[in-house]
Amino acid sequence: MEEKLKKLVHQAGHNFGGNSQAIVQIVDLILKFAVQMRATDLHIEPLEEFLRIRYRIDGHLHELHQPLPIKFAAAISARIKILAKMDTTAAFSPLDGAIKFGEIEMRVASMPSFGAESLTIRLLDSAHNLHKISDLGFTSENEKIFRKMIAATSGMIILTGPMNSGKSTTLYAALRELNTSARAIMTLEDPIEQHISGVSQVQVNEKAGLTFAAGLRAMLRMDCNCMMVGEARDAETSKIAVRAALTGHLIFTTLHAKDSCSAVFRMIEMGVEPYLLASTLKGVVAQRLVRRLCPNCKKLVAANEIESKKIGAEKIFKPVGCEKCGGTGYFGRIALHEILNVDKNISELILYSRDLEKIHSAAIEGGLKSLAVDGLEKIRAGLTTLEELQRILGDEVNL
Repeated sequence: MEEKLKKLVHQAGHNFGGNSQAIVQIVDLILKFAVQMRATDLHIEPLEEFLRIRYRIDGHLHELHQPLPIKFAAAISARIKILAKMDTTAAFSPLDGAIKFGEIEMRVASMPSFGAESLTIRLLDSAHNLHKISDLGFTSENEKIFRKMIAATSGMIILTGPMNSGKSTTLYAALRELNTSARAIMTLEDPIEQHISGVSQVQVNEKAGLTFAAGLRAMLRMDCNCMMVGEARDAETSKIAVRAALTGHLIFTTLHAKDSCSAVFRMIEMGVEPYLLASTLKGVVAQRLVRRLCPNCKKLVAANEIESKKIGAEKIFKPVGCEKCGGTGYFGRIALHEILNVDKNISELILYSRDLEKIHSAAIEGGLKSLAVDGLEKIRAGLTTLEELQRILGDEVNL
């Protein structure tokens, strides 16, 4: 990669317009390299003296080759915007576009920066993300709870977590499980990240008036059994979704909240009446992604005193680093899960209590395992490390 890039930069010389052959080849090389390295995001950032290229792999940003001369910034930006069918003359406005690169869907976002433009490209590899529920990293106990939850004929199921926590992957796995000829399924998404044969998937278009709320209202007239709303991002969408669940639909949605119990209060804060939420909510899945230890080079070692005390094991696996994992000791990611199963007791607390700690305590008594507990189980199973768990959870959970 490094040598090829140097050669193309030299060839570009002073002719580096957006359609010049060398710039076309440089952009093509960078995009191919991002796919080859399993990157989920590509950052192209103009700095004062050079154009930095970074790749997000397994959740971490990496500079994997030399930066480009800053004079190439406008030409690189123009070439990518041409591929993404974006307005190449609008250099001072944030824009969005998409590139179909082989089997890979790429979502492009631009932002004015230092007189040039910063570009972020998200890589959506549908061919390699068609996971089954059994592939998602659930413990056997959590998988049983989740399968029972999605087997309901009506009600609401919420997935919560920050950006890049794997919520969409879990949603798609659930929809594929439910996708039979006897069931009508519709989704409302922004963007559509994976295409599922047999499911009617609708792209949100706010400019055309197709918001989450408007789309959800329309979906209620379409005689479908199951609906997925990409995000309950406002009060109107949340209220419509809950009422849809009350009228016999199975509703999936996502929400930004710290953990499963906090998601309940987030819905109430957005104006959903507690009695409606108590009647419709089937469960909440909170999740995070941690890096998975490379199976090719991980090493079993004796745990030190602190590790042994926290993990509850005398021996643990540690990252080493090899050619397969690029020397990081990690390859791929695995999800941590916390599942709030809304039983009669939890439902009554949602209805009558405004105390988050009380609901959390009742959930723990009912069998809820926190993200930290799930993470510790995965450490003992040799799937990840204590350092990864602490990096992802930070101060949210006391380890």
